[in-house]
Amino acid sequence: MKVKVTARSISTSLGILRLDDVADLPQDEVNKIIKMNPTAFEKMPESPVFKSTKKKAPAKKKRARNKDGTLKADDPSTPKNEAWTNV
Repeated sequence: MKVKVTARSISTSLGILRLDDVADLPQDEVNKIIKMNPTAFEKMPESPVFKSTKKKAPAKKKRARNKDGTLKADDPSTPKNEAWTNV
């Protein structure tokens, strides 16, 4: 269960949590702590799981090299740019 600490500090199975810390604790542990100190936690709403809307970064490109280590030139007669390769 996700909770926000409203007490100055509280000892839990995750260690000592301070004021305004948010933690995911087992339900039975939360119930025990609330029984001893009713104002220790504020229950946080369960958030639904969403798919990430971030777009993937474009592939990194690196200059292509010949066998002897010199930079490869682009052939303008082809649509592909031979001077760059994906990393």
